[in-house]
Parts: sequence; structure tokens; C-alpha cells
Amino acid sequence: MPSPVETAVELYIRAAGERDPAARATLLDACFAADGRLVTRAGVIRGRAGVDAMLARFQADPEVLGFRMASAVDAAGTTFRYRSIVERRDGTRVEFFDAGEIDADGRIVTLLAFAG
Repeated sequence: MPSPVETAVELYIRAAGERDPAARATLLDACFAADGRLVTRAGVIRGRAGVDAMLARFQADPEVLGFRMASAVDAAGTTFRYRSIVERRDGTRVEFFDAGEIDADGRIVTLLAFAG
């Protein structure tokens, strides 16, 4: 049986790849804290609605073909990390390293995303 942190990360990864807005929102409700933060070099995205909007922009980008996991999810206690790759239409790809933490309810409260 997966741990709460493994469940949260698995649901977030599914949300990141979900093109249907209603299904994506349902997944985010289950895995991302209402006041959670996604921190990138460009800034901080706060709350589920902000994360959902960011994922919608990602899904709508015609240059993005998709993404795939580049590592297993390493999870322990309330923390996690994993690597992923975004594939672009021009044949290039962007690697990401993400790390974060879940809250007492099992939802992601902090996600740190590093591109490159």
C-alpha cells in the first residue's frame, strides 16, 4: 500500500498530465493543499487554482508534446523528490527536479520545481 506522500505525488503527476480541466481539478483537490505553494525560479504560485492555471497553460502550449518521469519517486516521511522531462516539438527537452512536502492531511503543501 502506498504511503500518503507517495499517493499525493502520484495524483499530482496524473494532474500534471491531465488535459480535461474538471478531471485535473479533481486530482488537484485530492493531492494539493488549498494554500499550498509551488516555488520556481520565476516565482511562487499559491493555491490549487494557481497551480491549476499553470498546468492549463502547460497543457495548452503548442510547443509541448508532453512529459515523462525520469526517475522513481523517492519518498520518505512527509518529503519527496523526483525527476521529469518535458518533451518539446522541436526535439529539445527540459529536465526538471522537483522536491516537496505534504501536510498532515496528505496533500502537497510545498513543491520546489527546478528546471534545467
